[in-house]
Amino acid sequence: LDYSHIRTTAGDLNGADLAKVMEVEETLQGIAGGTIEAIGDKKTLVFTVTVCQAENLAGIFNRHRDGMAEWVCGATPKHQRHDILESFRCGNTQVLVNVGVLTEGYDEVTIECIVMARPTKSRALYAQCCGRGLRPLPGVVDGIESGPDRRLAISVSQKPTCQVLDFVGNSGKHKLISTA
Repeated sequence: LDYSHIRTTAGDLNGADLAKVMEVEETLQGIAGGTIEAIGDKKTLVFTVTVCQAENLAGIFNRHRDGMAEWVCGATPKHQRHDILESFRCGNTQVLVNVGVLTEGYDEVTIECIVMARPTKSRALYAQCCGRGLRPLPGVVDGIESGPDRRLAISVSQKPTCQVLDFVGNSGKHKLISTA
């Protein structure tokens, strides 16, 4: 995707400029197709830029398999958002597409895949999005103090990994691991 014409606003990519790139049918089809190919039956959380992108992406997933995806945004009524999140938590919905709602403070430990369909200049935002899938299952690391022992416990748990699909180039700009 070509972001060379996208302006920077408040330190990140301009939303209106970005929408013109991310809401294109070819872009949406590429993201949905690549996701479907990679996730199998994994519970997946998708981050998008705009409401239009979220709605259309969920629609494409649902054309692949009816009821596969739902979407939420800031304007989703609280009762409806609760029902959508509960459906996702229970496994009735495999893919949850969101725009600006589940970036921080959302802890659904059974998420197995994160899809970045939202480019950002912010390493912190990228790390927060990826972090939504990095929670270990309950009880896996309880009482385990040492890093190596915690890693071992996670590696033999029912959720040893979380897959991150980055369709927008964030992983090439932002490193989540450092030598420190």
